[in-house]
Amino acid sequence: MRMRELEARSGVGRETIRFYIREGLLPEPARAARNSASYSDDHVARLTLIKRLQEERFLPLAVIRRILDGDDAAPRLGPPLYPDFDAIVRDRIDHGAPPVPAAAVIDSGAATQDTLDEAITAGIVTVDAGLISARDVAILKVLGDLDRVGFRRDRGFTPGMIGMYQDFVDWITAQEMRFFVEHTGGVGEDEAADMAERGIGAVNELLGLLRTKALLRRLEERRRDDG
Repeated sequence: MRMRELEARSGVGRETIRFYIREGLLPEPARAARNSASYSDDHVARLTLIKRLQEERFLPLAVIRRILDGDDAAPRLGPPLYPDFDAIVRDRIDHGAPPVPAAAVIDSGAATQDTLDEAITAGIVTVDAGLISARDVAILKVLGDLDRVGFRRDRGFTPGMIGMYQDFVDWITAQEMRFFVEHTGGVGEDEAADMAERGIGAVNELLGLLRTKALLRRLEERRRDDG
């Protein structure tokens, strides 16, 4: 197809399409001649995905590029090196907390059925054989707190909107795992587990501080712009 048809089918203007090609977000079109470019259904599909990730998930182009390139898979902590690493870290972080029946979460008032269903659809909570992990119960409680302080459905806030956070977390943890594996190959399993356990809490605190700082800066910029 020619550029005009690609614009019509994707809803993206030609200058943006050309920018995406230059930035490597879209493949180069087939060219029968220097001034003749032919685009395929793959270009339409990729443009549609880029739009969805921007409009629904609010992801920056740098993150979208990594998603499109499929290079987010972190190196594995191979069994010969760290055979019990995931189990050790999970036990230290969760302290062996047992899963909770989903029905009990609803009955306790920690979440409504609608909140639970939307959180499952958004991919931020998992129910397995009717049970929810203690960590997912904590996530549902936070969603309930957000609703109570004013982030309600009637104002357009839903658990599904948290999906943008899930996308960000999936991306950044992939980068963290890559960095961790690259730089801990020379330590023992227990030391690596100590690093992971302490690092998770420290980075969670760091992200919270950085996010608060960024939000306050944007609020200040907005006030200056409005003034």
